[in-house]
Amino acid sequence: MSTSAINSSEKHKLQRLSFILKTCVFATGCAAIVTEYTLATLASYLLGDSILQWTVIISLMLFSMGLGSRYSRKFENRLLDRFVLIEFGLSLLCTFSAMFCFWISAYTIHFGLVVYAIACMIGFMTGLEIPLITRINQTYEPLRENISSVMEYDYYGGLLGGAL
Repeated sequence: MSTSAINSSEKHKLQRLSFILKTCVFATGCAAIVTEYTLATLASYLLGDSILQWTVIISLMLFSMGLGSRYSRKFENRLLDRFVLIEFGLSLLCTFSAMFCFWISAYTIHFGLVVYAIACMIGFMTGLEIPLITRINQTYEPLRENISSVMEYDYYGGLLGGAL
């Protein structure tokens, strides 16, 4: 097999792996914004003052995303393993957060603290994603393309989630 065929085959494999990572970012971008909107709506219904609840939920999630992004610096190895665990945990949290919040509201007067804590957890875990995926994807794409394409897929996922 010629060197160019090997290089072409290797390049195709790297592009495919990069696409898989970016597809994960797209899906989690979609899920995160759907969950954010769901929690804000749920807080509005159960706590009242919809403008305040939407503002607080979105602000807490964005702040927590910043904390998660900063915390991701501590991860030095096994980035893909960590990313998969974070994605799995985030999937479970997003899946059950609204049901849990609605259920727990029947048993506590401190429902606001519960929904805000869940919003912070989701934001923190979401904040871990982009830095990790960018560091993992640097193997597959040069920095200039890597950052822009990872963010692009995240934002497209957010648009789809917001539209749903």
